[in-house]
Amino acid sequence: MARLSRRSFLQTAAAGAVVVPLARTQPAQPSPDVVVVGAGAFGGWTALHLREMGHAVTLVDAYGPGNGRAASGGETRQIRVGYGDQELYSRWAIRALGKWKAREQEFGERLLFRTGRLQLASGWTEELRATARVFEKLGVESEVIPHDELGKRYPQMRPEGIEFALFEPGAGVLRARLSMQVVAEWFGKKGGTLRIARAEPPTGTGSTLDRILLARGGSLSAGAYVFACGPWLPKVFPELLGRKIFTPRRDTFFFGTPSGDDRFDYPNLPNFDDTGYYGFPNIDSRGFKLCPMGERVAFDPDLDERVHNAYLLTRARAFLARRFPDLERQPLLESRVCQTEMSVDENFIVQKHPQWDNVWIAGGGSGHGFKHGPVVGEYVARRASGEDEEPELEAIFRIKPEAFDESIFSGERRY
Repeated sequence: MARLSRRSFLQTAAAGAVVVPLARTQPAQPSPDVVVVGAGAFGGWTALHLREMGHAVTLVDAYGPGNGRAASGGETRQIRVGYGDQELYSRWAIRALGKWKAREQEFGERLLFRTGRLQLASGWTEELRATARVFEKLGVESEVIPHDELGKRYPQMRPEGIEFALFEPGAGVLRARLSMQVVAEWFGKKGGTLRIARAEPPTGTGSTLDRILLARGGSLSAGAYVFACGPWLPKVFPELLGRKIFTPRRDTFFFGTPSGDDRFDYPNLPNFDDTGYYGFPNIDSRGFKLCPMGERVAFDPDLDERVHNAYLLTRARAFLARRFPDLERQPLLESRVCQTEMSVDENFIVQKHPQWDNVWIAGGGSGHGFKHGPVVGEYVARRASGEDEEPELEAIFRIKPEAFDESIFSGERRY
């Protein structure tokens, strides 16, 4: 794709203006160079990077940055480098960690807690061996903590059935919802325009999309469009992505900790991954976070109610009794239900739309996209601007020919 300069953006904008429905006498505003649909982890960062590259950008989101329906709208998300043999994502996580730290300084907000991460293991698996090899290759600090030492170092955790833990001290926790709101705020400070509006699925028969319609009236025209709307992508492009992205629900629980006891608080306990579960220490006094994994229940981000599932709460309490017995009788303080958007191969999707030359799709976070937001945003911004510096990644991030089986999207929902 040829380099798309700011002038090229403006020259290819078909409609010339977008009317903001405030008052009949409101003058028409100039068309942006690019419209980004979705203010989550991919869209928000993409819009910010495009604006910093000098483009006029309008960011559109149906519910607003960091909203409760968004995959990026939870309180916290993990950042870690361990990815088995997926070295690309390990390298990107290292880059992302540096960018998160730099943005903390720029934004004047604490967004990152360095907690460390324990991968609890009953023995060496090929994935763990691959993780250790990648750590060594990339110079990532790590440590193998044997069973007895694990119990001494973290006496609040019962290491029953654990042979060792692979410890990644540089891993951490990100303030997710706050991060997306701050990114949007700085996007505005730097001259970007945020619109709270729902974009309709685009239509048109030509090779260039000239505008998108908004659900409550009006439209937006631009030289280019980036659709980075996470779990809504299959709704926006049902024929293209209807069976390429699966959106399962994920229940997370925040449990109280004993009064006067800070053993379960940051920085006294790392993040942990155990078979079928992951969790974080108590951060911002929200409680000890625990998420049961492995369930695959389709979830509608617009319509489904976010009430936790009783079976998953039972699973969570059984895990606490086994691994953190001092939390077994602590009350549930809060529960959150969000969703992930899984691609077929769990790689990100960054691709130009097959019909429209000026439309890009960015999504498929697959449960690990949030941490990479600053890197993905820069990458998408450069590709959409014709400044792709990593052409070898195109095959990894393209939409794959494989699809999810139809049965996963329909039928009775069971756990």
